[in-house]
Amino acid sequence: MKKILLTSFFLVFIFSYAHAQNEENEGYDENTEIRIKGTVQQVLPRMRGPVVVILQTPNRDYKVITGPTWYLEQEGFELKAGDSLNVTGSKFIGRDGNLYVVARRIGNLTTGRILRLRDSMFMPHWRGNHMKRGRDS
Repeated sequence: MKKILLTSFFLVFIFSYAHAQNEENEGYDENTEIRIKGTVQQVLPRMRGPVVVILQTPNRDYKVITGPTWYLEQEGFELKAGDSLNVTGSKFIGRDGNLYVVARRIGNLTTGRILRLRDSMFMPHWRGNHMKRGRDS
């Protein structure tokens, strides 16, 4: 009985890990990739998760999902209300009905800085081996 229980636990762990690896780029659909230019209206404060900014464009407002606070700080990338941004990312409509963009690349036209958030396979730069081997996009 112990052996079956241990084997079951091991299989659940392995399948959970494999499933989590496949979800790393969940939410990024290259078929919905757009480029937008706008002005940061607000940087939404968050205790956990990615930094989200409200970007106002001539046509509509988008909630732009960036990366974890620690990653933006590590890259020396700051976002402030009033900054002008060029964003490349995957758009989707959230459960709350808002239009979101999962950013792959952000160009801050105010500061001249560029932040690459995802690689050529759309995987986040702050996950996996990117921190060890550098960036490839």
